[in-house]
Amino acid sequence: MSRARQQGILLLPVALTLAIIGALAYTMTRDGSMNVAAVDAQYDIDVARYLATSGVQLAKWRASKSDCNSNYDEDYFGTPDLPGGTVAVSDIDWNKGKITVSLTTKNSKAVHALTRSVQVYDVKDPKDKVIIGDGDDDTTIIRNNNTIQSSEKSLLATDGDAHPLVYFELPGELDKASIIQADLKLTKEGSASTQTNRSLAVHRITTAWSHGSATWVKATGTPWAAPGGDYVATPAASVTIDPNAPSQYNGIYTLRIDSLVQGWADGALPNYGMLLKPTRLVNAKFVSFDGSNKPQLDVRYYLRCS
Repeated sequence: MSRARQQGILLLPVALTLAIIGALAYTMTRDGSMNVAAVDAQYDIDVARYLATSGVQLAKWRASKSDCNSNYDEDYFGTPDLPGGTVAVSDIDWNKGKITVSLTTKNSKAVHALTRSVQVYDVKDPKDKVIIGDGDDDTTIIRNNNTIQSSEKSLLATDGDAHPLVYFELPGELDKASIIQADLKLTKEGSASTQTNRSLAVHRITTAWSHGSATWVKATGTPWAAPGGDYVATPAASVTIDPNAPSQYNGIYTLRIDSLVQGWADGALPNYGMLLKPTRLVNAKFVSFDGSNKPQLDVRYYLRCS
């Protein structure tokens, strides 16, 4: 065999290897290009979708600024240019305080159509409401005491042994309102607590109860599935009691519960009231609805358009 032929045979595996490497490189480059193109396409779609959502929020905001004027229409909304594209409104319809917005958004490569109904609020005129319950809208459930608490001027809170229950009925004007701030205010009268890091947490009650049925234990005629009350484990809010312990502070404590009251106002959460769960408290007394300086719920909100 000639030297040239031997060299040719030796070079054949090298050529095949180079061909395979070239094919792999082409495939990877092609797949990479396709992936980049797919990412670009998805990006354009996402931009159009986000523009559509922004357009709906802009319509909601402008409608809210119009004093709940049902004459508001797409001419008032216009066809604004938003960063990344344009929004064209085809229809806006009012119905019982809601607007249904139909629009189309465009950018350089994608189009997205959207129809969405949103609640509109009168954001130019915030309202304030102080809510106070009746005497039967609160009670204390006590471990090892299966009797119903009669009308008392104090709610008793003891870690693991006494849980106050408080219920506030929301007035009709808060139905579907937009809650700006909701503050639960409780007045502490005294305590036998000596431990540090004392606190009181607000938990949403998950079962209906009444002043005449609520006791600590689960028993015939009582509402609970578990001793100590049925409530959401994660507190809606908490507050430090006697922040300069061991000295005591008897006065008003405020717990902010915006999201809880918003859930009640929206109807997303049933309103069965609140359970006050103490930590490291012993015989802490808070004024009840039967006393002076009653518990109160201060709510600042925007009325829904109707």
